[in-house]
Amino acid sequence: MTPPRKAPDPLPQLVRADRLRDLLHDCIASAAADQALRLGEALQVLASPCDRPAFEAMVACAAYESAALLLLGSDCGFLLSRGSGGLCLASAVFAEGDEEVTAQAATPALALLCAHLAAVLAAEERLSLPVQPDPSGPSVRLH
Repeated sequence: MTPPRKAPDPLPQLVRADRLRDLLHDCIASAAADQALRLGEALQVLASPCDRPAFEAMVACAAYESAALLLLGSDCGFLLSRGSGGLCLASAVFAEGDEEVTAQAATPALALLCAHLAAVLAAEERLSLPVQPDPSGPSVRLH
């Protein structure tokens, strides 16, 4: 009897952060024609638990904003706007987070994706930072 296969280990934290940063930069620099490609890459890099058939159907029928919102999930708040020049701005914040991240891109879907990727990076970096000792202890001189 063959033992069940173990799921592959998630990407090491540094590799994942690098892939998230690369994707974020690619999304910022992308044109509208690249939306489907960037959304598909985000699905892979984020390892999103979203409904893949629904996501793929949205991308296939060019419902890019809906696909981006599906990737964001219900635990991520967002704000989206588009200026008269066509440049889009999106902000994202996780329910448990206290920092809001804003990004701009060529389309609403790419802007939402950029803000989400930046929020994920910020949350993961915040969790991985070592705790610094409080410098306000008795050894600090007052000026």
